[in-house]
Amino acid sequence: MSRSKIRRRDFLGATAGLLLLGRGARADAVDDKLAAITKARASLKTLVGPFTQVSTVGLLRTKVRASGMMYFLAPNRLRWELGPPDSVTYWVAPEAVAYRGQHGSGRLAVGARLPPDLECLRAVLGGDAGALRSRFDVREAPNPDGAGPAFEATPKPDAQMKLRRLFFSLEPDLVRPRKAVMVFDERNQSEITFGELRRDVPIDPALLVLP
Repeated sequence: MSRSKIRRRDFLGATAGLLLLGRGARADAVDDKLAAITKARASLKTLVGPFTQVSTVGLLRTKVRASGMMYFLAPNRLRWELGPPDSVTYWVAPEAVAYRGQHGSGRLAVGARLPPDLECLRAVLGGDAGALRSRFDVREAPNPDGAGPAFEATPKPDAQMKLRRLFFSLEPDLVRPRKAVMVFDERNQSEITFGELRRDVPIDPALLVLP
């Protein structure tokens, strides 16, 4: 989650009706899958573990690779530590988003809604994945890892956000994320691959205190 910086009459009418029916069936299937994820996560307390983030930045599509650690306290607190070359830590909490790194620090009051990339990331990590449907069209997607479910989310036409596409996949337990890709435009995106995440382990409360 680098600072530099994770959008469709006779015969024709009958055909359209079948297409709409098909879309409704697929939507119901997605709703069922997202509801199953929410149910699986109902008892989640924490997720802790490593990740690797590859950010593609700018006109030359330079790739910046960094490793980090995440600490997620359900339902809505996150510490995101990103190592070199960014060397920055982010805190996401209901009251604010904060960061501190080699280029300074700051805090942004969240208000009623998180910025879209942080809202997406929190939903992927352990929040209510179904909540994405209020601002995104969500469909099932092929999972290149071949394990748990995968989804692709694109902003609804009236969402007015810079994030163009979100892909995320989960482990078969429906709780732990495996990968997340946030595409902002043709030149800027972040791909996050999670390592072995441990659930329900203690987190030092001091790690989640905003600076």
